[in-house]
This record gives sequence, C-alpha cells and structure tokens, in this order.
Amino acid sequence: MNKFRTNSIQKKMMLIFIVSLVSALFAWYLERLLSGLTTLYFSYDLNIKAVLHLNGIHFLTAAGSPFWTRDALVTLNMAAPIMNLFLGLIVMVVYVFSRRKSQSLAFFMIWIMVFAFTGIFGSYVENSIAHTGLYEISRIMDIGAVFQIIFMVLSLYFLYIMGVALGKLVMLVLPGEFKKENKIIPRFFLFIFILPWLIVLALSYKGLSSSMLFTYFIGIIILLPFNWMQEPEKKGLHLKQLPPYLSLDSFALIIYLLGTFIIQQILAKGISL
Repeated sequence: MNKFRTNSIQKKMMLIFIVSLVSALFAWYLERLLSGLTTLYFSYDLNIKAVLHLNGIHFLTAAGSPFWTRDALVTLNMAAPIMNLFLGLIVMVVYVFSRRKSQSLAFFMIWIMVFAFTGIFGSYVENSIAHTGLYEISRIMDIGAVFQIIFMVLSLYFLYIMGVALGKLVMLVLPGEFKKENKIIPRFFLFIFILPWLIVLALSYKGLSSSMLFTYFIGIIILLPFNWMQEPEKKGLHLKQLPPYLSLDSFALIIYLLGTFIIQQILAKGISL
C-alpha cells in the first residue's frame, strides 16, 4: 500500500514538474516580449529607432542625437519596470480571486509573477551595479550615492517580500501530500520550482545579455522563501487546492509550447516599429 502511494505521489510530482517547466518557459518569453514591446513602443513615439532581439532592445539612434532628451531617457528606462509592475499586480489579483485553477493556469500565473517582479526590482539592482538603465535616471535626478545604495537594498528587500507573498499563495493551493508540518516538502520545492528555473535559464542562456543573465539570477531571491513559508493562519482567501492533471492541462501545455516557439522565432528575427 505504501509503495503504491509512493508511486502515485511520484507520478503526480512528475506531471506537476512538466506543467511547471513548460509554464515557466512560456511565462519567461512572454514577459520578455511584453516588456520589450513596451519600451519599443515608447522609443517609436519619441522618434528613437530601436530593435527588439532575444538579448533585449538595441537603440539605433546615436547617443548624441537631440532626440535623447532627459524625458526620453527617463521614459525609456522606466517603461519596462512599470509594465512589469502592472503585469505582476494584475496577475496576482487574478490569482487571488480565481478560487479554483487548473495546474497549467496556476503555475503560469506563478511564473509570470516571479519574472515580472524580478524585472522590476532585479533590474534596479543590476542597473545600480552596472551603472546603466535605472541608475542613469538616479544620476539625472541628482540622487546621491548613499540614496542609490539604499534604493538597491530596498529593491532586494522587496524581492524577498514578493517571494514571501507568492510563497503563501502557493502554500494555499498545494495538495496536502506535498506539505509536511505545514511547509512545502524540500524535494518538491527543488523539483517543481528550482529545477524548472534552472532549465529555463539553460535553454535561453545563449539569447541573454550579461545584464539580463545577472537579473535572472537575482530572481532566486523570490523563489527561496517558498521553501519555508507556511499557510496564512487565517485563510481568508479560501483558495482551493490544485486539481489533478486534466486534459485541459495537456491542451494548455501545447499552447504554451507553441507560444514559446513563436515568440522565440519573432525575437530571433528582431522587431522594430
């Protein structure tokens, strides 16, 4: 009986791993496309030529061009983080208020939130270290080095806080066999979250710039709190546990893979307006 139960749990875990991996891959490419298109739109509106590729957006207008005004610098560097903020918050609201979700939908929303919040706070940390992007806005606004360090520390703190919030939401929907003493089983955490996170990185590694690669690694700060989070004492959200793997999940995974392939091909060719 115990052996049968163990095999059943392992089968469930393997199915959830596949769902998590495919969902993470699609969420990663979709977030890159949306954030890149947001910046590309504003660059077009500001008469600054740019091309969106796999490794990010490349501005073709020379740095000394009169189009590169102070407002243009601020707008283009803030476009993607603000888009990620709205994306992450909207998906979080949908996640909270949709009480029952399929596995594919739940993990897709979890990974979208992970990558969106990484795109906000992780980008600021990377920009502060590399003195690019959002750091340029701080310099333009004459924000001193001390305050920039404070903002970077706050960004790391908010990454952790978002990880705590997402970890509690995850705990509310996980089936009981993947919890122990009201905490996620470490093996489940490593297999369902860390391993897909690493595989997505490996699959998209060649298309990442050094800045995007560093920002991606910073995102681990969001995932780590999942490992020690407990369910909220007052379950006011009343989220239902994830259902077993359904035929709907198979259909969704096919859509996710197709979407990933299409986005990857589009970005490989480059997008310009």
